[in-house]
Amino acid sequence: MNTKRFFRTIFILSALTVLLAGNIFSQEAAKIIEIEGIPGVLEWVIEPDSFTVKNRTVSISAGPGTNMFYAPHGNFNVSNMPKLLFKPDDNFTFSAKAYTKHKTKWEAAMLVVYINESYWAKFCFENESLSKNRMVTVVTNEVSDDAYSDYINGDSVYTMIKKEGKQITFSYSGDGKNWVDIRYFRLNSEDTLKIGFASQSPIGKGLTSIFSDINYNRDIQK
Repeated sequence: MNTKRFFRTIFILSALTVLLAGNIFSQEAAKIIEIEGIPGVLEWVIEPDSFTVKNRTVSISAGPGTNMFYAPHGNFNVSNMPKLLFKPDDNFTFSAKAYTKHKTKWEAAMLVVYINESYWAKFCFENESLSKNRMVTVVTNEVSDDAYSDYINGDSVYTMIKKEGKQITFSYSGDGKNWVDIRYFRLNSEDTLKIGFASQSPIGKGLTSIFSDINYNRDIQK
């Protein structure tokens, strides 16, 4: 190899190295998700088919067959729905307007409380049937329950998680001002707790859930 060809080869290899390194950096940087007003970064526990985070609005497209539920009878256990989570303060209120176009039964836009695969809860704006949307809560302390609550007219509802001490409260609202508490509970683990957004389509072809009007407050709203 002559000198000119040698240095040209070195130059090409160096350029490829820089390009690849830059691409890897860009991929890593793309994983950093931040929302104004939310403490710290948000991270995925199972990534969705696609998502966007823009102007304090989160859109999550869950794929077909996505769900999270550990049935009391023990014959059905699944955990494959995408969850975008962050670590909150010890006491907080966290709310968002959930919007989705339900297409099949049990599809839901959700706020989630998550410690690990054994201790978690989800607050669902769920499709009970083709014509009825409903607020549903699932609390899992190793085994899940499934509690059905009020019916909701329309394709959106405001949802809120409130934590004070060890007590967690799920509440919903039609206007984002007047709240209805529908579930008080605790998770039986002292490990780090995270909260955030999720979407599921247990028997459908996929569901896009959109969360807007996101609000986080370190102080408990009485």
